[in-house]
Amino acid sequence: MKKILIVEDNALLRDNISEILSLEGYVTVTAQDGQHGIEMALAENPDLIISDVNMPNKDGYQMLQELREIEETQLIPFIFLTVKNTMDDLRVGMNLGADDYIAKPFEMEELLKAVENRLSKREAVVKKEVEKYDQLQDGVGEIISKVIDDPLKSIERLSALLNLESAELTLDDITEISRIINDHAQELRSEITHIMYYHKIMALKDQPKELAKLKKEYTHNTASHIKNSSTQRAGIYQRESDLISTIKDSSIQMPAEFLSYIISELVDNAFKYSPNDTKVKVSANEIDKIYEIIVQDRGIGFPYANVSSYSPYMRNSQTNKLSDGLGLSLVNIRNMIDLFNGEISVSSDPEIGTSFKVSLPVLD
Repeated sequence: MKKILIVEDNALLRDNISEILSLEGYVTVTAQDGQHGIEMALAENPDLIISDVNMPNKDGYQMLQELREIEETQLIPFIFLTVKNTMDDLRVGMNLGADDYIAKPFEMEELLKAVENRLSKREAVVKKEVEKYDQLQDGVGEIISKVIDDPLKSIERLSALLNLESAELTLDDITEISRIINDHAQELRSEITHIMYYHKIMALKDQPKELAKLKKEYTHNTASHIKNSSTQRAGIYQRESDLISTIKDSSIQMPAEFLSYIISELVDNAFKYSPNDTKVKVSANEIDKIYEIIVQDRGIGFPYANVSSYSPYMRNSQTNKLSDGLGLSLVNIRNMIDLFNGEISVSSDPEIGTSFKVSLPVLD
């Protein structure tokens, strides 16, 4: 049953509203002023609050403002009862987050209709949020199964095979099984690395002293770091001939560890989502105290409108399929760049490919 808090200094009106709502099947609790209303809201956690505006010990506006600043009560729907109905009064309440106004005197049918509408809207919002949470849980579970549990099971099965049936296996069999185990182990290590960086960056946002210390670190010889990271990723895909590099040197306000991660992941995605024998171009140049790094491919295109709209566990909006991995790589890149006052943008076309541009401040 839905619970409604009635806050009204007129005892007769307060009791009448409570009685009518009780007859309609609602549970009611009451308060005689704004201060008492705040206390009752925190104690009873009502589904809806109906409140007068002009009351002693805190008026309705003051009560609403305080409740909107408390996490436990900030989303409770709020209906004001007032003899005032000017636009200025309405604007004050609406700016504070009121959901509806009913002018005194009013018919009880009008109040009941407003109550029903507000509770229905709240129920719809809650249902939608629950569905989004359930979808996220389902997606996370599916992804974890795909990128962590499945490779781990394969490693376990193949290790058991080597242990129990090694006498029956040929040298070629053992070599192939060892290769598959190594591939799955590398997949797991990659995802664990993304998870570690994700939590490291999130922690830095709440550790200003550590972040300030990190911001004093610089990367000199950027060309060497970018070239090494790009070449290493090209080698993994056996596509060294597809890599084209045009890299000018500079010094930037970012640790070399983060720069290498950013380049490795952007180049990895470029090779992963582009066909063999198509070029992946990595270029870098200093322009007006900004170091610009561009990674271009001729692949399938980036399915999201911009990098800021991308988050972990997202589905490809074009195919409704889960993206490879946990989706942390690009989120980590974006967060790293944000920490060091840089920018990242993307332009993409399925017919042309994708281009990521990273802009970072250079060392003064």
